[in-house]
Amino acid sequence: MLPVPMKYIELTEFSIYLQQRPGELAGLLDAALVAGVEVFSISTTEHLDRGCARILGTPEEKLRHVCESIVDAGVGPVVEAPVIAVSVEDRPGVVRELAVLMADNRINVRYCYFVPPSKVSDKTLCVFRFDEHQGAIDIIEQADWPADNLETDEVGDGAEARPDESAA
Repeated sequence: MLPVPMKYIELTEFSIYLQQRPGELAGLLDAALVAGVEVFSISTTEHLDRGCARILGTPEEKLRHVCESIVDAGVGPVVEAPVIAVSVEDRPGVVRELAVLMADNRINVRYCYFVPPSKVSDKTLCVFRFDEHQGAIDIIEQADWPADNLETDEVGDGAEARPDESAA
């Protein structure tokens, strides 16, 4: 396997807290559609009596406007947070390896989830929210990542893989 720097994209995630009643999620997604937002990832969970929808979409400014308008309509709150989407291979243990890398460097992983290939990346992405965003980026940029079939084309604004150079 060839060690390469990890490829990543910095994104803004919008977490929208919803009431647990029919139509809340549908209304949010309808508002995004009407505004011209392409939602390329959604992760939902619940906490106590609320639901939480974590959304990634483009264009980001339109998604931000949708979130602001639904807060004005009484839905929410909405939390905007920086996340890091790391290009990963579809193989067992890949999330564990990333979690161990962060743990070894004393960076807490708040949560993570997968995003399938889309217009944003032709590779599967694992989206992470860290307690120390910049510290996690520094670790990602310095880490050698084993890749036997990972392409070296650009994923986005993040690091580009250079097979002839070691990051260690």
